[in-house]
Amino acid sequence: MRNKLLILSCFLSISFWAQNTYVPDDNFEQALIDLGYDNVLDDYVLTSNITNVTSLQISNKGIQDLTGIESFTSLQQLFYIIMY
Repeated sequence: MRNKLLILSCFLSISFWAQNTYVPDDNFEQALIDLGYDNVLDDYVLTSNITNVTSLQISNKGIQDLTGIESFTSLQQLFYIIMY
């Protein structure tokens, strides 16, 4: 029983630290991949990869939805221009 609790505790610790941020806009996620903050186009970005980002340049990338930007908790500058 003690081993099962230890395994469960380790699993929960890993799950807690490996949180993901939902980024449904493929163009937004691709921009994050291009900047090196993500590596797979799967609607999720590892939150720990973006919490310390202070500046983000994502202009003219065809982004329509910035869902996920709330996880950029250190963000001070956002360059987001849409050209039609």
